[in-house]
This record gives sequence, structure tokens and C-alpha cells, in this order.
Amino acid sequence: MPKNQANAVFVAVIGDIRGSRELTNRNEAQREFKQVVNSLNDELPDSSIASQFTVTTGDEFQVLLRDATDAVEAVVSVSDQFHPARLRFGIGLGALETQLNPKQAIGMDGPCFHRAREAIEAAEDAGAWVRVDGWSSELITHVNAMFDLVQCVREDWTDRQAEFARALKEEGTQKRVVERFGVSKSTVSESLSAGHVQEVRNAETSLGERLQTALDEERV
Repeated sequence: MPKNQANAVFVAVIGDIRGSRELTNRNEAQREFKQVVNSLNDELPDSSIASQFTVTTGDEFQVLLRDATDAVEAVVSVSDQFHPARLRFGIGLGALETQLNPKQAIGMDGPCFHRAREAIEAAEDAGAWVRVDGWSSELITHVNAMFDLVQCVREDWTDRQAEFARALKEEGTQKRVVERFGVSKSTVSESLSAGHVQEVRNAETSLGERLQTALDEERV
């Protein structure tokens, strides 16, 4: 392990499209997936991205981050933009045993990637949205269960609810969402309420913060 990484702890994220081989428009889905993933290199803080978001196959990406809140943000952002396709993610915490490659998240190895791979395989086995690994067993159990609850709500979103949820995240207020789509205030409000969008966002934020708090404690 390089000396400047001796005490470093990273968060690796691996994501892919569930059932991608069954998609009727797989080529188009892979093209859109690549665009969405690459856009995250501009959206997340440079200080958090240790190695850039990289599409490793047509329907899988990985990234190496320094911040767990941004790992959850990445999962949420890709899922928001790629609705209604169902995705899965593995988030792994640990060290990096090879030289860091900041330009693309390939050609590296270490516990962070091993745990992210084990996590996404666990997600596949469970039909889950997200699995995490590398934290305490108690926290892993709690966080995975919470992600399952969020998944249950998200997967019931209609296309319109998902569209409004994404727009609210981008615009910041319901008023701006109303202006953006040219619909009534009640249409937006009722759609967001029926989709429990605020509750989902609160849970997603809380999960990122909880993982980051444990990461900060480990670094201390």
C-alpha cells in the first residue's frame, strides 16, 4: 500500500441495472446510464471524489469516494434520474491496497472494493436496492433494513411522482416545480404527498449522515 494511503479509509460504490438483459431497449438504457453516471463527476464535490465515476461495463459503474453522505447521494441521484428502471448498489467501506487512480475507478483493489462487491452481490440475492458493508454489524443491519423500507416506497412511485420528486430536489421548492411544469400547486403537492417524497428524502439524508458519523468516528 502506498505510504500516503496507509491510514486512509475510502467508500467504494458499485451500481448496476437490475434485469438489464431483459430490457427491450437495452442499448438505449446503457447509453442513458452512462450519461447519468458520468454527470455525477460534475455534481459531487471534487474533494469527495477520490477516483471518478466510471462505467466498467454497459450496465455497471463504480466510484471511490471519501465521504459516505456523497455515496448515498450518488445512489439517490442515479436512481432518481433512471426511474423507472430498477437499480441496485453496493457500498463498501475500507482501505485501498493499490495505487489510487483519480481519473477512473478501475484497476484498483482493496477491502473497500471487495466489500462493495460483496454488498452488491448481497443486494442481488435479496432483490434489494442497496446493501452496505464494512461498518459495524449492528449498523449494517439497521441501514440495510432502512434502505429496504425506502425501496418499498420508491418502487411504488408513478412516473409523475418520480418526475416531481426529482424536480423538487433540483429546484428546492414546490413553487418552482409548479412553474417548471406549468401545473397547479395542488397537483404537485398531492403527488408528492401520495408518494411520501419528503419522508423518503428525510430517510435518505439520515442514512448518509449515519454512515458518515460512523466513518468519522473510525478515522478519529
